[in-house]
Amino acid sequence: MMIHSRSRTPRKVSPALRLFIIATLSIAVAGHGYGQDDEEKKVDAEIQKRRQALSSWVFEPLALEGSSFRLHMDRHNSSFVLSIRRSNSEYYSSWGRKGFCSLRLSNGQLVPVDKVEELTSNSERIRFRAASSIGKIPPVWIEWRIIKGRNILSLLFDIPEESREQVSGIRLLDRALWVSDSDAGEVLVPRGVGELYPAANAAPLQLKLDRFQDLPAAAAENGYSLPVLGLTRLGGPLALCWKDPETAITIEREAVEGDTFPGKRGIFTSVDFSAHSAELLFLVPTEINMEILETARVYGGWVNSRKKIPSLRYKTSKEESLRSFIGAAMWRPSMTAEASSPLAGREIRYDFKQLAAISRHWKEVLGIERAAIVAGDWLATGNGAGGDLSEWNAAQECGGNEALALAARQIRSRGHLFGLSIDLEQLYKAPIESGFDRESSWQAAVGTARARESLHNLKSIFDPQLLVIQEASTANSATTDWAQLLENRAALLQDVDTIFGLAGITPALPEDFRIAALGSTALHSKLAEPSSTNLFPLLPATFGHNARLSGSHKQALGPADAAGFLSYLLYGQAPVYQLPPGLYFEKPEETPSPGSAQNPSSLFAREGGWSQGRMLTPHDIFIKNTYEVASWLAPLCARNRLTSHRFLTPDGSVQESFFSADLRVLVNFGKKPWRDEVAKVVLPPYGFYIRHPFFLAFCALEVDGLVYDQPAFFTVRSLEGKMYLRAEQVRIYQGMEPGRISLGGRIFKVNGELKTKIW
Repeated sequence: MMIHSRSRTPRKVSPALRLFIIATLSIAVAGHGYGQDDEEKKVDAEIQKRRQALSSWVFEPLALEGSSFRLHMDRHNSSFVLSIRRSNSEYYSSWGRKGFCSLRLSNGQLVPVDKVEELTSNSERIRFRAASSIGKIPPVWIEWRIIKGRNILSLLFDIPEESREQVSGIRLLDRALWVSDSDAGEVLVPRGVGELYPAANAAPLQLKLDRFQDLPAAAAENGYSLPVLGLTRLGGPLALCWKDPETAITIEREAVEGDTFPGKRGIFTSVDFSAHSAELLFLVPTEINMEILETARVYGGWVNSRKKIPSLRYKTSKEESLRSFIGAAMWRPSMTAEASSPLAGREIRYDFKQLAAISRHWKEVLGIERAAIVAGDWLATGNGAGGDLSEWNAAQECGGNEALALAARQIRSRGHLFGLSIDLEQLYKAPIESGFDRESSWQAAVGTARARESLHNLKSIFDPQLLVIQEASTANSATTDWAQLLENRAALLQDVDTIFGLAGITPALPEDFRIAALGSTALHSKLAEPSSTNLFPLLPATFGHNARLSGSHKQALGPADAAGFLSYLLYGQAPVYQLPPGLYFEKPEETPSPGSAQNPSSLFAREGGWSQGRMLTPHDIFIKNTYEVASWLAPLCARNRLTSHRFLTPDGSVQESFFSADLRVLVNFGKKPWRDEVAKVVLPPYGFYIRHPFFLAFCALEVDGLVYDQPAFFTVRSLEGKMYLRAEQVRIYQGMEPGRISLGGRIFKVNGELKTKIW
């Protein structure tokens, strides 16, 4: 080997020096190229060492073996390891102490249970009396049990009568089932639509949910919408669920010091019960899909095993006229509004004649075949509480009974659904005293409605196909008998479903979805923060195919609500629309179009394509464009659960959902275009892309190799119930300019809409 120098003539190098130089260069290059990898390997080795150290968590184990899990519990201190067979991941009892639970004494003291007494066990259960290292404690029994024939592990406790004066409750899991940042740990919390918290986030978190979030007035900070919690660690999801509605859950994310924890941060879970006995169920997913959203599927399966919950497709199959409800463009007008001064009377926002006129406009001008108009605040003052429920008196200011009955007939004659909304209090026999508890209010509503046949009378006068029951936000939430409350709710909803065809409820409890076809306020949190990286669709994945889910009354969508529309698409639902008072479409010049490049949130209200030259208001353009997407997407999603949801950007601006492997929904909440390499599309701000063998829809800057200079909006739908690429009849809808679309290797020019075949 020769070393060249620019200032000197070449000279020979000895063999020994040559070997030394080669070795030195090799070490230098290796150090430069792989130094960082070596550091990462050291960290990985240390983490692996700490994980292996956890194998000694249980010293003298007792075992419970299920087909999908294995539980080992230490016979002396109750520490446990729960192994998930499919993922080969493990969950552990409390970190930093022995055992997994604590007793709360009547004086408020929290006493750790870290010893075992009077233990008995067999292949199906482990039962022991709780004991503590701090001294003698009142007798409390704890039991692990396998539920035969199911992939479910049950954890129960029982506080004997002689201990109840001394024990006020039990923390059945005391900072147990922890997950760490190095294990890609996450916790899915049932608040609102669902909230996902990763252990890797450096921000401390302390979240306590101690009651059902079942009333609009209930503090969202402290309420949970489903009695289920999802966890994942090393790709092994696990669901916890409970039956006691007074259960409280606490989620804590914090940094963990020391050299034994397998990571730098962890999330710790605690579950508190105040009852004398209760049960916590561990539901283990067994499918190939190991995402944390799989916990929604196993929870839904457990709910169905107790009481079968029909799908929305089944609920709407009773009559032909109800089938369009799944994807119908929904409008829920408030007919009247209370004025600020009691002497001023009520402000009339619509009259009953206008309901029918708007239905006609939607059908004849916008071509909307599927619509549901559900009137609220329509009763005359004095009806309901204290009124004569043998009759129903519609507000005379809006036209009275005759005008409402006529509007109902006209709406149904066009194939649109007609519905009414009433307050629960309007079913009482007489005014109720303040402080009337919720169980009694629902019981009074059921009893009065049946005794006076008021629901049958309502049906005979106005013949609605949907009746929505609204529970007041001011209702007393101090419920003492949940079983009675749920029984009364189910009884009233069943009467409504039987008499009218479809029942709705605001707000909805999980048990309500067995009967209700509409759950209002269920999407409130998503519509409030569409691009939040914390929000995760636990509730829609569990019940989205059992009922239509929507936001609160104030979250109805208008022309500038592009983000709200994308939120509905992500969860496979059809939106609820907002309209100005009166006949909004008669004065389009008074509502100039907000659609412009400077206002991307009004993207779907821009004139062009089908709406070009029709002199439509922004509300009409927005409704028509979004209807053409949601009315066909929602029925497809109703056939399948929401199975996967991902954030494709760290800030949550780009998100996707899958409803089975065939149906993908991709949306861009961000301010910049997004290129998706999988679908080969470019989405503008508020753009979307939906792909299914029978249906294609997008608002994009590039699709199938065709580049647009401005967002293009198309839907492609097979008219034959088979793949649109193979169908003889396909309908292409153009929502805005430009009017070219590439399908199956061909370029089609579309002016508003086109029926053709692709091949």
